[in-house]
Amino acid sequence: MPFFLKHHFDPDLDHQALKPRQQDDGSVDHYELDFVQNVEAGSVIARWIKVDDDSIRNMDPRFIHEEIIPFPAGKGTGIKRQSPDKLYAAVNGGVAYLDGKIVVQETLAIPDDIDFHTGNINFIGNLTVGGCVRGGFTVQGRDIRILGQIEGARIEALRDLACRGGVKGGNEAFLEAGKSIKLSFCENATLKSGDDIMVKGTLMHSNVYCGRRLAVGGRLTGGQVYCHENIYVGGQLGGGLDTDTSLILGYDPTLLYADAEYNRRIKNLIKKIASCEKSIERGDDSEAECVSKLEAARRELELLKMLKVKLWEGIHGTERVDKCRVLVPGVVKPGVEISIGSAFLKIDDYLEDVYFYYDNGEVAIGTSAKKMKR
Repeated sequence: MPFFLKHHFDPDLDHQALKPRQQDDGSVDHYELDFVQNVEAGSVIARWIKVDDDSIRNMDPRFIHEEIIPFPAGKGTGIKRQSPDKLYAAVNGGVAYLDGKIVVQETLAIPDDIDFHTGNINFIGNLTVGGCVRGGFTVQGRDIRILGQIEGARIEALRDLACRGGVKGGNEAFLEAGKSIKLSFCENATLKSGDDIMVKGTLMHSNVYCGRRLAVGGRLTGGQVYCHENIYVGGQLGGGLDTDTSLILGYDPTLLYADAEYNRRIKNLIKKIASCEKSIERGDDSEAECVSKLEAARRELELLKMLKVKLWEGIHGTERVDKCRVLVPGVVKPGVEISIGSAFLKIDDYLEDVYFYYDNGEVAIGTSAKKMKR
């Protein structure tokens, strides 16, 4: 009786001929091309099965043999002694055929841009992108390194994220890392990290949520920065009175980000409630439907308000003001707002080579930031 090598992945995946994923309604999603076939360590990626003469007609003849032969096993795969008819993934990674062998690669290198030729990338291992990440696309991985520029894209790294080409986010880019983020520069984006964020050049008009320390080599102007511990700005802090630059230190930024999401949802619900109330007042034909939506929106709004109260109880519990410092060996321009815990200070004059810290309920100013340790 013949045997068929059954694959638990597409053995014919061709990166030059990817097709959009079809949706339930028959449409296609041009952002989803399934560039990577992820597998977890220990999962079965191929197996030998017996086939009869009736079923063999519908099978690929390339993988039919008169007897079981050795698996075309390559790097990152393995066979268990108790299951010799199965080929397993030995590591987390992407499975594919390479030079006639089944391999599982822990690292993935994409030499060109992330765009409509690749679609979104969701990889279980480490990822290097040789080109740019174009607007509207999503990249997910463990450690992510991008050599080109990030546009209005979403980048999510389980651990570290680095971008040599910098970020021009167009107020759409969102970058998140479980540990650190390293960028050459960043404009009009949202950054969120579990630990440190380092920007070699300028950080402009961005919202930043930094779990520990933020270091900016050049200018930090515009936007809101939430940081649990220290902020270092080597060149210039603030862009003058016409540019809103706000620094908030001392609380867990992850919880503050959650609060910002609550605020966004509450704002949308208030708009939805107002729209439903107007529809009911006009006596629209869909009044019953509007009443149902109105009641659901009001219930959700009350729930979110309750969750915000609970959240802020947790936020206050993360207060860490004694370790907070804002070090600026360069220039601080008027208009910058600095909050450390419940203390607040708005800068109304030009300052140079200073640092800010919490002192007895106030944001105090010290001199000679250059002598302070980061």
